[in-house]
Amino acid sequence: MQSGLNVGEWELLQRNVGEWRGWFDSMDGSLQRTKRQLSLLMLEPAPSGVSLHLKLLLWPEGSSSPHQTPDGEPEKRIVQSFMRLDPDMGVFGTGSFSRGTLYRSTWSNLYAEFGFLHGQRRHRLVLLWDCAGQLDRIVLIREFLVGSSAVECPPLEADQLIGYWRCDLPSPGENIRFAAGDLDCWIFLPDGGAFLAPAQIDLHQPFSIEALWLSSSTRLERISRRYSEHGALTSVDHQLLTR
Repeated sequence: MQSGLNVGEWELLQRNVGEWRGWFDSMDGSLQRTKRQLSLLMLEPAPSGVSLHLKLLLWPEGSSSPHQTPDGEPEKRIVQSFMRLDPDMGVFGTGSFSRGTLYRSTWSNLYAEFGFLHGQRRHRLVLLWDCAGQLDRIVLIREFLVGSSAVECPPLEADQLIGYWRCDLPSPGENIRFAAGDLDCWIFLPDGGAFLAPAQIDLHQPFSIEALWLSSSTRLERISRRYSEHGALTSVDHQLLTR
């Protein structure tokens, strides 16, 4: 598999270290929200510096803002420690990352996660397909660094992308142009996000899954995961675009 991922990915991942408050919005395939959970994610290095500790707390939807601790006990806790990246995960020069299924099969569910990082914000998107290959669930995660005054980005619209962008990563100086027709099939999301993915994955057909985040009017990140006709992940590509 060709990926173009950066050397020193473990160090790049640590740009995500900190406490992040936000919320998880679960949506069905038609983008109807089915559930919201308030969240606190804590990612910190162990005292030895060798491993990273992750703790994720989730509360039912309430009136708290992303900068306040929700009332009551969390309904779910996830605690993990890890010393290396999993084989299904790649981290890029900005600290953004992607992970997901390495090989699609008829007996397992396909998923893809895109985690964008910029300053005091994280924008994450998880897409899940059922065993029949139908897009079944979409989870949009908006996170804000604790103690910051970071705010949510406006909902993305196609007009914000049209025109020329300069590629800063991985190949500085290359120009990319988005035309209106290039964006027809993209699904636009709150918080400056969008994705392009098959609603139905067909056996023996290659496919790709892409996501992007407009973190400011002049800064755009794009991550693509590409699969062969045999269902194997063939590449993971990342671009940082500015104008």
